[in-house]
Amino acid sequence: MEEGKEILALLAEIKTKMGEDNLSDLAVALIAAGGVLAGSLVTSIFQLITVKRSEKSDLVKLNTQLKAELISKQRQEWMDSVREKAADLLAEYDRVYAILTGKSYNNQDLLDKLYLSSSRNAVFIQLKLNPKKEKQKAVIDAIENLLMLFQCAMSKPDENHDKAYAEGREKYISSLNELFSETWQKVKNME
Repeated sequence: MEEGKEILALLAEIKTKMGEDNLSDLAVALIAAGGVLAGSLVTSIFQLITVKRSEKSDLVKLNTQLKAELISKQRQEWMDSVREKAADLLAEYDRVYAILTGKSYNNQDLLDKLYLSSSRNAVFIQLKLNPKKEKQKAVIDAIENLLMLFQCAMSKPDENHDKAYAEGREKYISSLNELFSETWQKVKNME
């Protein structure tokens, strides 16, 4: 816009110097000034379009990054909550197994409390997982296998279930490790 004011001032100066008799020179000067004005207008429009495109691109990048960070944070929180409950559940399962197999003092009240607490933790974990996803389904299956082993240990207390419990326990831990590893890769890659 500064250029436009300068051009008008220059034209006014040219007109006063040329006088009334040299109008063709004035027309040439006006056409030249119009060309300069049009050129600066086109340049300004292109600069405005470039800035708008750049702003839009920056906004898209910022939104994508923000979304990725938010998803990663939520995955990390999800993983931490499942990990905490999974550790509690395993500790309770170890105590329940010890009571059921007679390796610990058989206290029915303690067994009832542990059963209730472990059931709540198992349900919490199962509700946090999606059985349609393979690695999450493996954790759910491992929990259910341990529960079936407890039922077997209660119905057949004279049999030795140590090997089956150790295998079920290991399957539970390894399925959790695989799930957490997969989730951590997604967090790390901001997927």
